[in-house]
Amino acid sequence: MQGLIAKKVGMTRVLDEQGQMIPVTLLKVEDQQITKILTVDRDGYHGIQVGYYQKPERKLNKPDLTRLRKGGIEANFTRFKEYRFDSAVELELGSKLSADLLAEVKAVDVTGVTKGHGFEGSITRWGHKTGRRTHGSHFHRRPGSLGQRTTPGRVYKNKEMPGHMGSAQRTIQNLKVVDVDVEANVIALKGSVPGHRDGFVIVKPSTKLKESK
Repeated sequence: MQGLIAKKVGMTRVLDEQGQMIPVTLLKVEDQQITKILTVDRDGYHGIQVGYYQKPERKLNKPDLTRLRKGGIEANFTRFKEYRFDSAVELELGSKLSADLLAEVKAVDVTGVTKGHGFEGSITRWGHKTGRRTHGSHFHRRPGSLGQRTTPGRVYKNKEMPGHMGSAQRTIQNLKVVDVDVEANVIALKGSVPGHRDGFVIVKPSTKLKESK
């Protein structure tokens, strides 16, 4: 099965079958349709293109609007996501995707973009220790020495240094599916997922399914 595009609603907590309180993240599956069927002859690989995130028609560019209307899709999608397959898919153009595709799934992998923190020092970004704050020391949160002496006379690659923190794509695997509300198109996952509230994530059945604790 291909993935579903969902919007992060937020976190809450629920009681499981044993009466234990567990944290869950609620994801709202967005309105989405298959807007294109990809083939080897035309595109070089098998797959589908899914459209989501609607806007007024006046805000769509002409190529997207023309492609949607040519495929018989009346929705005004402005974002698109492709899913590749090893073989031809038995899906129809214009088919709608909803949360019921995950009704029998026990665990999922969630991919999203983490929260951005801007420019951060090495202490916040990498967890480095601070300098001492006594005996007249003026070295507290600075990076410190970066290299060695004449040999090698340079800074090694992948040195943990201050820089941009967050805003990186990350995938969390094996998140247990606690509940799927087909009518409301909402799924509840045990634990947290990447990104901020109202951010979009991609939910796929887990590729490394294991027993959840």
